[in-house]
Amino acid sequence: MRWVIGTDEAGYGPNLGPLAVSATCWKLPDGVEPDAMAEALAPVVSAKPTKDTVAIADSKKLHKPGSVKHLERGVLAALEALGGLETPLDEERLMARLCGEESLEERREFPCFAPAESLPQEEDPAVCRAFGERLREQSRVSGVTLCGIRSELVFPRRFNDGVERLDSKGAFLSDTTLQLAFRFWTRILNELENQPEGAVPAEVFLLCDKHGGRDRYLPTLWDNFPGLTFCVNCEGREKSEYVHFGERVTLHVLFRAKGEASLAVALASMTSKYLRELAMDRWNRWWKQVLPDIAPTAGYPVDALRFRSEIEAEVAKRGIDWRAIWRNR
Repeated sequence: MRWVIGTDEAGYGPNLGPLAVSATCWKLPDGVEPDAMAEALAPVVSAKPTKDTVAIADSKKLHKPGSVKHLERGVLAALEALGGLETPLDEERLMARLCGEESLEERREFPCFAPAESLPQEEDPAVCRAFGERLREQSRVSGVTLCGIRSELVFPRRFNDGVERLDSKGAFLSDTTLQLAFRFWTRILNELENQPEGAVPAEVFLLCDKHGGRDRYLPTLWDNFPGLTFCVNCEGREKSEYVHFGERVTLHVLFRAKGEASLAVALASMTSKYLRELAMDRWNRWWKQVLPDIAPTAGYPVDALRFRSEIEAEVAKRGIDWRAIWRNR
């Protein structure tokens, strides 16, 4: 038996808005390699948007400023394939499903982050359901099955606290990512509890994009997969690879540049980007109500400074804590 866990983030660099991190978990039949998942799902899944397929690819290639249509189709179709979309769907239900009910309290701390919009924003919900049903059927035929999607939406106060505690933005990203992956790892171990004695060890592939350009991840693996020992296969610019050999399962961990080439990582990338775009849309709409002449921002450093200067007086007037809305690194 084989599983693939893919992880990716959106919003690592900005000063405004949340950091979004997601993980997807897939089950593969014997003989299908992790990088061949897209081929197995090809009748439904493509690298580029078409009218007959759902695109699952690097979010940077699918997202166009001002539109979330392609992200929305892919993410909501995947959720439909997992077990159906709630109706009516809105940001609050989406957040609760992907991030857990507890995440809503963090988002409600400041009204410009509070989830309120109905979904989908652009795509027809019937289209999302239809593609989700097709994806579920192709998974049944191919054996390549999506088992779960989980996300963390980290707003500025928790981001600042975490980065300051670790004194490293990259380490905070790694911890957040690997904690998501560990949840799926635990779930897989539970599924393997009844594996017969002497069975061939299962394989789990944890695929991650590189974190902050770093090459060495062994200490953070020890921290987030307690009790596991890892062999270092390689650590370098293109990839860093580690292996844990267990009695029931072998865990392969791969951090590589352009990791979104993997379908599992690509869907994590899309989910993270979709969640962040929804949050930034809410942010910009709220400030537009307060300051009608303000131009929207994506939150990245240069334009974030422009936006900060324009809201500074209003922030002071309302007694808003900058740590709740501004990421210091």
